[in-house]
Amino acid sequence: MNTLLEPVLRSEWELEIGMARIGLRNRGGQKPQWKWDQKHGKLARRVGNGVDWWRYRTCVLLPKLFPFAKECQKDRPDTIVQEDKAPSHAHHAQQRIYGVHDIQRLFWCGNSPDLNAIEPCWFWMKRTTTKKGAPKNRAQAIEMWSKCWNELPQEKIQAWIERIPLHIKEIIRLEGGNEYNEGKKHLQRSH
Repeated sequence: MNTLLEPVLRSEWELEIGMARIGLRNRGGQKPQWKWDQKHGKLARRVGNGVDWWRYRTCVLLPKLFPFAKECQKDRPDTIVQEDKAPSHAHHAQQRIYGVHDIQRLFWCGNSPDLNAIEPCWFWMKRTTTKKGAPKNRAQAIEMWSKCWNELPQEKIQAWIERIPLHIKEIIRLEGGNEYNEGKKHLQRSH
């Protein structure tokens, strides 16, 4: 990927630097030099077991999210994929892949979990899978979480989706301030 990406980014850089230096011929200092490293756009993997940009792309975007988004676009051409600014989502390489697949995305700030329908699901699943104690090992955790996910009641999902307009109204009322307290109890008190 870096072999394909470097000439494209270098051309963009040369154009940008060339435009910035127009009329600066008499200016002293070193002429800018092209650098090709991670800081300047070269793709590199993060060390560790977490989800980096490559794993997110190969395990989530291409096999699952993009086919789902394309299916949604058939009936709703204005479909937009919402992501927070997790490093794997915000990596500069992801925007190109969204462009290639002609899928529009909306970045969402990291401090607004109540506006994302999936967020309450994680708490519910954690509570459900640990009722009888935490899993003893990774295999047991995967089994418990998969079972929980497959048994997730549709009514729960619908309730989480239906609460979003209430949260939006409350955030608008607060003019987007940081005073917003998350959770159902807060919404019930304020309405």
